[in-house]
Amino acid sequence: MRVVPVVLAGGRGERFWPLSRRRRPKQLLPLLSERSMLADTLARLDGLAAPGDAWVITARDLVDGVRAALPGLPDDHLVGEPQGKNTAPAIALACHWLKPLGDDVVAVVLPSDHRIEPTAVFRAEVEAAARLSLERRAIVTFGIPPTRPETGYGYIEVGTPLPGGAGAHAVAAFREKPDLATAEGYFRDGKHLWNAGMFVFPPAVMLEELQAHAPEIAALLPALPDAPGAGREASLERFYRDAPSISIDYAVMERSRHAVVVRAGFVWDDLGSWAALATPGSADPEGNIARGPVLLHESRDVIAFADGGLIATIGVENVIVVRAGDVTLVCARDRAQEVRAIVERLKKGSTEEHGFL
Repeated sequence: MRVVPVVLAGGRGERFWPLSRRRRPKQLLPLLSERSMLADTLARLDGLAAPGDAWVITARDLVDGVRAALPGLPDDHLVGEPQGKNTAPAIALACHWLKPLGDDVVAVVLPSDHRIEPTAVFRAEVEAAARLSLERRAIVTFGIPPTRPETGYGYIEVGTPLPGGAGAHAVAAFREKPDLATAEGYFRDGKHLWNAGMFVFPPAVMLEELQAHAPEIAALLPALPDAPGAGREASLERFYRDAPSISIDYAVMERSRHAVVVRAGFVWDDLGSWAALATPGSADPEGNIARGPVLLHESRDVIAFADGGLIATIGVENVIVVRAGDVTLVCARDRAQEVRAIVERLKKGSTEEHGFL
């Protein structure tokens, strides 16, 4: 069995502004360690996947940043999308180039900017999912047991258990982001898991499902070269021009009879805002979390991230303070999700204001 990571790294991470900018989005930031989150994503599969086998699909204007974050990534395995078309075209593209590698290849599709702990548990469960996908010709996805009623995530409804499937279940349904009352019901019933957007499958199986359920994407693949290399950029332009913008959930997973869900034993968080840096054991006795040069005096429950200068606070509580170059953000801790509103205002502002994006 040959495990090949396919990392989707085209997001912009606007809720981590001002540290996250157009050319340095969340996945290129060292939020969880001294490495970028993208590098952390691939490091979790050390020992299971060969470093030179990984693929990264990102936005064309982020290619240089990804290359700097992953200097060992083969040039042919770094794909710059000329325009974003959601996850289904990106996954189809990867499968087209992975299928010729052989029947023992398993693709592991991962977002580039999530927190997953502990690494050993994650690696073992990915390996088990990869073997399951080969044995059953399945598309395996990980469902995260919810820890709270969450309206910001999609859900997977667990179906019947697979005989001998080592805890795997058929997928009964994929559910969209719910309202609060529905999320509370999902949290209580034990049948609904968070959809983390991670998929494990043999490329040939995914290509068959794309042909069956998203033929408008599958029909574009034969025009691509059989392997990445000379002439790739022109073919990518044509592919992304004609491909529909659709997620793999809509295009395939909600319709496929090969969808299997495994209840994850690892801890997962999509790091949706600065508030997500607060994890059990990460704070000091006053509830503060500090990164970089930070001085907190008589302050409680503060998240402070300094990149490019000193942050000092006196007598404040329940705030987030981020210093990043020419921008300082201060916001109430319980309003961290609203940082995107500032980004939207800057987009609509003057040319001078655009320089802060």
